[in-house]
Amino acid sequence: MLKIRPFLIFGLNGCLLFASWAAYKFPHGDEYLILFLVSLVFIIAPFALTLRMIMALFSVNLVFCAYYYFLGALNAIDIAVIMVLFGSAASASYLVRALYSSFASFYSGDIIKKRNKYNGVIDQLDGVARHGAKTEKELSRISRLYEVTKQLAPALKFDDLSKGLFDFLEKNFKFQTTHLLVFSDGNFVRGISKDVDDDDYLGDLGGGLDYKKTVDYIRERGYEPFFADRNEAADVLDSLKVKSDTFMVFPLFVGERLCAVIATEGASKTSYGRFRILISQIALEFRKVELYEQVQKLSIVDGLTEVYLRRYLLDRLEEEVDRSGRLGLTFSIAMVDVDNFKECNDRHGHLVGDAVLKKIAERLQGSVREVDMISRYGGEEFCIVLPDTAKESALIVAERLRSAVGSRKISAFNEEIRVTVSVGVATYPRDGKSVVALVEAADTALYKAKRTGRNIVCAA
Repeated sequence: MLKIRPFLIFGLNGCLLFASWAAYKFPHGDEYLILFLVSLVFIIAPFALTLRMIMALFSVNLVFCAYYYFLGALNAIDIAVIMVLFGSAASASYLVRALYSSFASFYSGDIIKKRNKYNGVIDQLDGVARHGAKTEKELSRISRLYEVTKQLAPALKFDDLSKGLFDFLEKNFKFQTTHLLVFSDGNFVRGISKDVDDDDYLGDLGGGLDYKKTVDYIRERGYEPFFADRNEAADVLDSLKVKSDTFMVFPLFVGERLCAVIATEGASKTSYGRFRILISQIALEFRKVELYEQVQKLSIVDGLTEVYLRRYLLDRLEEEVDRSGRLGLTFSIAMVDVDNFKECNDRHGHLVGDAVLKKIAERLQGSVREVDMISRYGGEEFCIVLPDTAKESALIVAERLRSAVGSRKISAFNEEIRVTVSVGVATYPRDGKSVVALVEAADTALYKAKRTGRNIVCAA
């Protein structure tokens, strides 16, 4: 196509010159008009011809005009005007071509930029698609893990969780014996073991594994999970009293705190890799149970004095009344009320009053047995349950409680405050055979102590 263009242009120029000569030869007055049409050739020429070809074309037309000069058809001025017209047409066309080239270059550059930007967007979309596929795969994996471990979710107590964990391992992994080593505040508490063919749970050394040596070995390894084969670590397995040929261990951490260790005998190396994926999920289940137990404790323990709440006290009293009634036993309760506590609050402020209540609760706890239960019955009133305690013994305990509180001052926020308590004692079944009757009897004895002059003990 590019090789034909110069030929066409030269041919067109020749045809126009011939047409001009024909018009001159057979006069119709059109030879000049046709000659001016040659300027169209020079307008087209810069887009298809080189400069040398254009000069050649210009020379051909100059020769033709000179021919007309000799024929008398043109004079020198006519020739000059025509040649200037041809040159101007070519120059204008060259200018247009330059502008076109600049515009094309700019447009092409803009197109390239847009194409690059488009390609960049496509690459980003591909990256997003790959990331989306990866995320979808991860979500699918997490979903599968959830499906596998969701049977542990209903467990809110440690015993239920441990039983669910053993059942989960039996259904999803092949092993001979699994051991659960329980820790509290980083210290080993107890061990639970279960054989796959046995429905009973074995504790202490019942599972065969030496729990203490196992804990020491895990600690030496920095609490890192590991898989041991008897062919490679026979001495270690023998020292830990592992019966099977394989032994794998997974410490369960919640944050940086060790809460348990799962040790399994007889599992394959493949099971080790699969189970390792589930460790964090199982650790969360242990954390959930731990938090639930804390919530349970908070729901029955007063946040200020750290003794039991009234609601829990009444439940325990119902149990104690039922137990003592069935077994023919006796027990006592002591209602303790702080004397003139409102004056303490008014004089020193509620912060000091709260600190005083906390100190009183501590002194009461230090004056009773572990089997006795202290609860905060009201604002400044405490109730102590004394199992298997007759009236005479209960009065002795009550006097000890009164003395423990009032014998020395209480330090609170740089204040030295002397506080006394009054105590009322009632005994089951002598003073009441129901919780309501027993509490009313103790309250009556307490009011009697208040009316008598405070800082004393009275019995129902």
